[in-house]
Amino acid sequence: MTTVRPLGARDLTAALELAGRHPVDNVLVLAKMRSSGLEPKLVGHPILGAFDPDGRLAGLLSQSISLTPVELAAPLAAAVARRLGPTRRAGSLAGPRDSVVALWSELVRLSPGQWGRPRDFRDYQPLLVLDHDPDVPADPTVGPVGPNLAPAYYQAAVAMYSEEIGLSPVEATGSYRRHVEDLMRQGRTFGHWDGRQIVFKTDVAVASGPVCQLGGVWLHPEWRGRGLSAPALSAVVRACRRRWPIVSLYVNQHNQVARALYRRLGFVQAGEFATVLW
Repeated sequence: MTTVRPLGARDLTAALELAGRHPVDNVLVLAKMRSSGLEPKLVGHPILGAFDPDGRLAGLLSQSISLTPVELAAPLAAAVARRLGPTRRAGSLAGPRDSVVALWSELVRLSPGQWGRPRDFRDYQPLLVLDHDPDVPADPTVGPVGPNLAPAYYQAAVAMYSEEIGLSPVEATGSYRRHVEDLMRQGRTFGHWDGRQIVFKTDVAVASGPVCQLGGVWLHPEWRGRGLSAPALSAVVRACRRRWPIVSLYVNQHNQVARALYRRLGFVQAGEFATVLW
């Protein structure tokens, strides 16, 4: 019988070993565990562990505003879904496709009214990696964006998020602004400033060990169609690889323009992601 419980400090070695089997797929959860361990007070939200009948850790679920599964094949997903219960508290479910689909299927079975009405289901998102510098020359005007450009970068980040997700991230709590400012303080925000506004931006959304994952790749609509994205992103990849040799990202299946851009830079597919948005 599969058992599910919150993980604690004694489980850290096993949890890191499990997630570390696929470090590109699981970079988000690895970063969380390596920075905060598994102490509930430090993690903020409990990480659930699914244990097989022999008591071995076989799957994980990181919980916050978004759910992130690790190795949650169908038998484990059912037990984790029961533990989560019928009331939905998360705004999204994202990660390796097999685990996302398995867990969501069980959650919908448990409570179709709560879990079965997503705003969007992105059922196939290629996970891409690049472990060498692109052949495309880098745009020398693209580099780290510092606090002096924080308002402009935040404005560009809001535009990117609204275009990608279909909703504005601006909230009364200011949590999205804090998220962007945190990335900036960590040196993980890159862009091009044209003297008036940020017209290209990309974040290092998460990093752990030798792997980083890019997010928020965006070019201002007025600048599109000029062949600027490839040199700009090439500059970001080269800068990132000085800290993290393996650069990854995932992309929506339908976004053929972006997929062509990533192929041109040398990204290759390493897996499949999926995202459920409520």
